[in-house]
Amino acid sequence: MPRFRQIAEILKLMGKKEQIRNLGVIAHIDHGKTTLTDSLLVGAGLLSSTATGPARVLDYLEEEQKRGITMKTANISLLYRTASGSFVINLVDTPGHVDFTGKVTRALRAIDGAIVVVDAVEEIMAQTEIVVRQALEERVRPVLFINKVDRLITELKLTAEQIQKKFTRIIGGFNDLIEIYGESPFKEKWKVDAAKNSVAFGSALHRWGFTLNTAKVSNMKFSDVIAAYEKAAHEELQKTLPLHTVILDMAVNHIPNPLEAQKYRLEKIWRGNLSSEIGQAMLNCDDNGAAVMCITNVQADPQGGLTATGRLFSGTLKTGAAVYLVNANVEGVISQVSIFMGAFKEPVNQVTAGNVAALSGLTQAKAGETLVASEHKAEMAPFERISYVSEPVLTVAVEAKNPAEMPFLLGAMEKLAVEDPNVAVEVDRTTGECLLSGMGELHLEVALKLLSEYGGGVAIEASSPRVVYCESITRKSLIATAKSPDKQNKFVVQVEPVNEQFITLIAQGTTAREKTNVLAVDEQHKNVLINCTSAPMNTRGITTSLTSGFEYACKAGPLCGEPLRHVQVNLLKMQLNENAECCNPVEITHGVGKAIFGAVLTAKPVLLEPVYRAAVSVPTELAGECSRILSGRRGKISKFEQKGALAVIRGYIPVAETFGLAEEMRSATSGRAFWQFVLERWSKMPEKLASEVIAETRKQKGLPSEVPKPERFLEDA
Repeated sequence: MPRFRQIAEILKLMGKKEQIRNLGVIAHIDHGKTTLTDSLLVGAGLLSSTATGPARVLDYLEEEQKRGITMKTANISLLYRTASGSFVINLVDTPGHVDFTGKVTRALRAIDGAIVVVDAVEEIMAQTEIVVRQALEERVRPVLFINKVDRLITELKLTAEQIQKKFTRIIGGFNDLIEIYGESPFKEKWKVDAAKNSVAFGSALHRWGFTLNTAKVSNMKFSDVIAAYEKAAHEELQKTLPLHTVILDMAVNHIPNPLEAQKYRLEKIWRGNLSSEIGQAMLNCDDNGAAVMCITNVQADPQGGLTATGRLFSGTLKTGAAVYLVNANVEGVISQVSIFMGAFKEPVNQVTAGNVAALSGLTQAKAGETLVASEHKAEMAPFERISYVSEPVLTVAVEAKNPAEMPFLLGAMEKLAVEDPNVAVEVDRTTGECLLSGMGELHLEVALKLLSEYGGGVAIEASSPRVVYCESITRKSLIATAKSPDKQNKFVVQVEPVNEQFITLIAQGTTAREKTNVLAVDEQHKNVLINCTSAPMNTRGITTSLTSGFEYACKAGPLCGEPLRHVQVNLLKMQLNENAECCNPVEITHGVGKAIFGAVLTAKPVLLEPVYRAAVSVPTELAGECSRILSGRRGKISKFEQKGALAVIRGYIPVAETFGLAEEMRSATSGRAFWQFVLERWSKMPEKLASEVIAETRKQKGLPSEVPKPERFLEDA
């Protein structure tokens, strides 16, 4: 028997595409996403009206409840009844903290529209810009909810005219983001307009809200809202202007249904032939076509195994169906199809196209995977890779306190890497050294806690976080020749700084790769290996070995064993021993790696450090003190903005300079400053600092103290 009475009606509506809305809630941290979601659940009858605010229903992890922030995506299917008919709202609540932005990116693949929540006091912040940009890149249509309007009245004591100016500034800033990041066919249509009711105003905490239309229908003026707070009668606003009705009406009227959305989204997110049978089935959101799903999230099931969640673009998925995972190149059987209701999974017989579903039984599923019905695997192309706006910049070394529990830790590391692709895991099974890299200190802190849980409570020791650096080059190298360790094979390479647009181009499709003779691409660090020899790579084993050598060199450069970045490797010549036995793959791999290392060392190598884009909101009288703190940590101030009583300081600060910054900032401002850091770029370190970091890193890794000379790797031609 289902836990929720609405399930039967929801399942009936899932087959009616025009009555489905796949919707996300996205925002800067602490702007009210989860409180808004709780309000929507109250309106749908899934949560008591006395529970909203502190309930945080979709924050079902213990760590989320404790910290009061969302760390993962959570789904729920709502039944929304209107005078014109009923709708299924497949709702996704997402994290706002920048450390978990990868989860937002993956969630966007599953939805067609997003409610962007903006705090009326703080206005548009750094993470607001990031999530809007992410949404537009996935062709997800945004609408705007300006939250915490009550604070403008009760705390800032603004007049109606001042509040109106604030609203106008927020809407203008929001539309500026759409102008900057939106695509030409959509940007004008998708800009929000209060007059067209694509902007809502209100208080998620107090559960009231309005668009201009609902205010007109209810015969309410903004002066009435102000008066309600002055009389401490704001509870009455819940009855007159119920928030859930306003938000869900806005979603129904402005967010496209899956049949509409897939017609323009598919060409952006799927690399296959749209004219093919599978392409047409997805374009038309056809229940009778091949079952195709993009898996956007994978998490551990309390009953064992994994639960894979994703968007079904065509076909029908049933329990017991045989499916094929395209990227993993494995087949599997779905042991159970479910729909998510917050922390609960509700088993169902089947789910049809255009909906979000949860699947059990697929042990090798990962986030970003393409799933297709087994009978159609031969003609299926994968979805485009999900592009993240950030990457791991901090690393800790972890080990089990009890060496006998090391196998449990290794298993937990593998499980964590499956659930969170934004965690980078490196395990040396010989030495037992485990490295865990994440987006920031909070991301690593949560990952370490999960490691202990996934390992069955294994006690873990972790080092202090250290910054991830990268090695790069500043000029074209000399032509470098190296031999394989057995001296039987010779490789001639030249390296040069890469054009990042070129990397993006060749990562998008096979045509560009073929035209430029690309053998391998390291998309994360923007490196590429190009065959400049006259001989084609007609032996698969040789190509694989060459690629392995390239990957080996990219993983740990010659300066201090940090990854190479922005390097183009041109393979100019290759002389292999005619005896096949002498073409050992390991020898070729190490020979290519040696040639690349030698070439890099002749190309004026440098150390790159990650740099955050910073936005600090603070009362105006404390702005000078915050600027002083940032400048004292090698930060550069780029802009000051005045937003009412708050000043917003924008600038840049190296990641290495942010350790201990929180304590210093809180102490200097008595906890009144709020800041957000987002990875902006990788920049060349000052030479003196770079030398110190190189020396320290080599010491940490047990490498010889001196950076090697090119001659160590190279041979005379």
